[in-house]
Amino acid sequence: MRTREHVLIVGGGIAGLALAAHLGRSTQVTLVEERPERAGAGTVLALWRGGRDALDTIGVGERVRATALPVEGGGLRSADGRDLVELRDRDQRLWFTPRPDLVAALEAAVPPSVTRLTRLVTDPRALAAEVGADLVVGADGVRSAVRQHTFEGSAPVVTDWIALRGHRPGPPERAATEWWGPGGLFGVTPGPQGAAWFCAVRADHRDAPLERDEALALARGHFGDWDPRVGEVLTAVGDEADVQRILVAPRLPSYADDGVVLIGDAAHATSPNVGRGANEALEDAVVLADLIHRRGTKGAPLAFSRRRRVRGRTLQLAGAAGLRVATSRRGARLRDTALRLVP
Repeated sequence: MRTREHVLIVGGGIAGLALAAHLGRSTQVTLVEERPERAGAGTVLALWRGGRDALDTIGVGERVRATALPVEGGGLRSADGRDLVELRDRDQRLWFTPRPDLVAALEAAVPPSVTRLTRLVTDPRALAAEVGADLVVGADGVRSAVRQHTFEGSAPVVTDWIALRGHRPGPPERAATEWWGPGGLFGVTPGPQGAAWFCAVRADHRDAPLERDEALALARGHFGDWDPRVGEVLTAVGDEADVQRILVAPRLPSYADDGVVLIGDAAHATSPNVGRGANEALEDAVVLADLIHRRGTKGAPLAFSRRRRVRGRTLQLAGAAGLRVATSRRGARLRDTALRLVP
């Protein structure tokens, strides 16, 4: 006879690991991930106060801070390099953390009592019945199988944007700078190997596979007449880049259904220009774990949706609007709007 409720977490990325770490101390947890090796892939992630507070609650805040990179300055620039907004972060409100370090910290915090499975999940409710779970948590990203199995018509929204990111070798970077211009944006932030860079640019043929060489050629062509500092970064990185089509989560009537709840990008993935994805995943995990502790697996899902859905939708709308402003031909004349959209 079971004495504790059982939660099945589908997805072993930041949201899933954070929930397993926080919830697994008091609740029976099964964590399933198809490809665990992917969790730590990537460059750096922005950490705002909400995300850092969530890490403290989980118990890994100090470990993450030990390798995190604070921002000392930077700002927004136009495509030709003119200053739009200057950033002086004397209070160091924004940090960047290497994604592998964040994932490693969360992995280390997952209790040994958590059952780990490595498999593809196509029917989350069937798997829940197999392992005897009372609740399925979809933490499996923007392409979430849990969401698509639970909510009709909830495939990810494919945009006409691609994102490229990587590392630029060189001296340590202490500024976070973005360039905004027609049809694209480009950014450089602190990174563990000198600097991290990222860009977004429009690309037709949404259904075509993304080839790295073609994407790099597209980016170099698009940003070729921008501020020379942008070109210097693209030259320095050579052929190394991670390329992704930008997908966003569809608008959902709720994050909860019978015996299922969505967190992180599975619930509210937005365009990456907002820089809040990891933070919202961490906050989702802490909120849901606390609600399960107080209300159990029956009462927590709907309460979680009511508490987090408005915020998730607001960030999705802000991300879409911010991307339009940043890449508009009138973007340089929309400084006041840009200031309101910077998180």
